[in-house]
Parts: sequence; structure tokens; C-alpha cells
Amino acid sequence: MHRAFIISYTLIVLCGSICAAQVPTKKTDLTVADREAWQKVLQWPAALEEQWRRSRTTNDREQSGLVFYGLGRGNYLVQIEVHESSYQPRYLFMYFSKSRKAPARMLRLKTYEGDDDDVNKISTKVVEEAEGVPSFDETRKQLVFHTKGRGTGDCGSLVRYTITPARAIPSEARVHACFDDYSLGITDPLRWRRVKRL
Repeated sequence: MHRAFIISYTLIVLCGSICAAQVPTKKTDLTVADREAWQKVLQWPAALEEQWRRSRTTNDREQSGLVFYGLGRGNYLVQIEVHESSYQPRYLFMYFSKSRKAPARMLRLKTYEGDDDDVNKISTKVVEEAEGVPSFDETRKQLVFHTKGRGTGDCGSLVRYTITPARAIPSEARVHACFDDYSLGITDPLRWRRVKRL
């Protein structure tokens, strides 16, 4: 009985170390090959991975469309491009912890859109696949997501998210409707109307 326990324990430890060894360590200057390795670990949907491959405008193996942002203590926000586009690609975001205490999980983003006909109306929705231009505020450890309402960039939304293991929580949102009269457009999203109820 004691011998069986020791054999079982040894197998569990070996299997655990083999599984842990499969997690890539590289998180910067990622190539398409690195992306393939990370996709096996993080397991974002294969259909979205295929969508990204079909949408690519270049075969450059150095452009992975995958970025890791450090959140501290071995935790990361992972930005995964799932569709290339001329001015506004589509992305998934995942939370990943090196410690593996929290499983890698896809984050859902609450998005905001101003109504073109009623400036006082703002609609929201929660999505996993978001269209826009992301950036990361290293100081605040926040995702900043700018969605253009049209190519001129004079309308749309700008949202800041605080990242937790379970959620991306909006901490600030700004919107500007897309008016037919282009003179009413504002290209600086920091001047757009701030949303009071997040």
C-alpha cells in the first residue's frame, strides 16, 4: 500500500513537471511560432485563430499579433489579435498567471457607443472579441481601448479597464457620436464626453 502511494505520488509529480515545462517562457518579441505554442497553452478558440490567419496581410513570421502585458506577481494581460484590419483590428484579451493558481481565462469587455441621433443615449454591450486599437498603461496597469466609429477617428469610444483574474472592469469611458456633419467631430478622444454610469 505504501509502495503504491509512493509510485502514484512520483507519477503525479513527474506529470506536473512535464505539463509545467510545456508552458512557453518567452513573452516578448514573439513570432508566429511562439503564438502557436501559446495558443496550445491558453486555448483561445481555434476558429478565431483560423480567422486571424486568413485575415493576415503579410506572411512575416515576426508579426505574431500576440502581446503580454505584466500586471505584477507573474500575472499577465494577454492581447490576442484575431482579425487584421486597416485601422481597427479585432482582439481577444485573456488573463494568465504563471503560478497557475488561476486558470487562463478569456476576459469580456463592456463596450460603449454613442447614439448618432440622440446625444444623451449611450448603448453598451459585453463582448469577448472587441474591435479597436488597444494600448496598455504601464503605470496604472490598465488596458486602454479606443474604438473608432469611422475611419476619420472623430467619433467612437475610449475605455480604460482595470484587469482582475475574473474580469476587465471599466474604470473610465468616453464616447462621441458620429454626426453626419463632420464639423461636429472631435478627433481627440480625451475631449469626448465622459460616461457617468459605468
